[in-house]
Amino acid sequence: MRATIEFLEDRFHRFNRDIFGNVLPKPHMHLTQARSFMGQFKVECQSSLLRKTKETYHLTLSCRYDLDEATLEDVLIHEMIHYIIHCKKIKDTSSHGRHFRELMTKINRSFGRNITVSHRCSKTELESDAEKAHSIVCLCTMTDGRKLVCRVSQSKVFEIHRAFQEWDKVEKEEWYWVYGNYFNRYRRVLTPRLFSVDNEGLSNIASGTLLEFAEVSGGRTILRPAGRIVR
Repeated sequence: MRATIEFLEDRFHRFNRDIFGNVLPKPHMHLTQARSFMGQFKVECQSSLLRKTKETYHLTLSCRYDLDEATLEDVLIHEMIHYIIHCKKIKDTSSHGRHFRELMTKINRSFGRNITVSHRCSKTELESDAEKAHSIVCLCTMTDGRKLVCRVSQSKVFEIHRAFQEWDKVEKEEWYWVYGNYFNRYRRVLTPRLFSVDNEGLSNIASGTLLEFAEVSGGRTILRPAGRIVR
């Protein structure tokens, strides 16, 4: 199933009552088509010189993937753990630190849940995101022979290109324009990061359009299909 606002409101009310003792104020609830996360708890703060800081709470679930009901519930409870830690002003050792893990383990044992620190989509779940899209993909061959990739946000292409040129462990850097849904499983990066890729991914890259960085009139550098002549 895919998340809906009705599901989010119903399960939040149920888990707030059964697990968290009805101490969590009802947050603003949202759906997103995000590929990079399954759930998110967010605090929005507003302050002025005339009044104390006002906090607004937001809970968001991704409706992009087709998950089983129990998994979707566990994602929501995960975010509610973040919520209650914030409301009780508990200072944890990290985002998923000691207090988070202790509460997660207690809920799993007491309520038969399977909450984890992070949710990794299964192959079936990833394939449920069938929307085809264009992706700018950088393929790096490392000095040890490994091939690693990243799906790059268009606004960060030149910044990440410059960063990879300075990485000693990057032997060869190639850029491609790839169409399809394979790279939906990779979030668009804003900083230089590399990830593993399987043979299917390499095949998708090979079927894409090879790109090159080229200088054009005015001293500008552009990313264009390789071999294209600019008049």
